[in-house]
Amino acid sequence: MRPTRHDLRPCPNGCGERVLWTRTEHGERLAVDANPAPDGNQAVMKDGTGRWASRSLDGAGALPPHPIEHRFKPHFRKDGCRALRDVQPELPGLIPSNVVAIATRRRSRR
Repeated sequence: MRPTRHDLRPCPNGCGERVLWTRTEHGERLAVDANPAPDGNQAVMKDGTGRWASRSLDGAGALPPHPIEHRFKPHFRKDGCRALRDVQPELPGLIPSNVVAIATRRRSRR
């Protein structure tokens, strides 16, 4: 079953998109995008009590989606929520002074 417009809520970060709130296998709340995605990593379905339930498809023992489940992407990811995009750009190659780069150390031993 796909979510209706009554199941969707505005994003709490204020990005303007609508999200579907689900409960994970561990009882945590998870916001997923409003529309299913074929490459999503969350299997979402409406359970017998009328609540939306989600489970991850990424784990080692994860089963493939059941025919009554649809694939969704989590909303709070780098490319999902517009309010979270480009908050802080990634800084490539910067390592704190108290951390030794393993690759550098391995090269010096040879």
